[in-house]
Amino acid sequence: MVGIILLTHGSLGMELLKTSEMIIGKQNNVDFLSVQSGASLSDLAKDLDNLINKYKKDGVLILTDMFGGSPSNIAMAYFDKEHVDVVTGVNLPMLIKTFSMRNDVENAQNLGRIASQTGKESIILAGDLMSK
Repeated sequence: MVGIILLTHGSLGMELLKTSEMIIGKQNNVDFLSVQSGASLSDLAKDLDNLINKYKKDGVLILTDMFGGSPSNIAMAYFDKEHVDVVTGVNLPMLIKTFSMRNDVENAQNLGRIASQTGKESIILAGDLMSK
């Protein structure tokens, strides 16, 4: 099973995990790391390195909150097409779909594609929907 790491600003990752587990149940092989104001980026990188090593055998998907932010920039340093992939812009529908599909995919890259597509498709402008 592909491991998942939520790497976000503040407590967003923890809250997304708690909320998704409230909807679909407890998840295994999931960790979160929080980038807090004033935190040591080198300590965070060490923690991320340890988590990646924990899941690397089966692959790991790192989900970050925002492209170009510190969590995303740190995660990109670990990108490895064979074992580690990164998706930015994590949202709740993306996370639920990712949890639901990870037993059915063979690697982090394919799971990342599913996550990315689901995240995009879950963003809807109500006005566009209502005008049809």
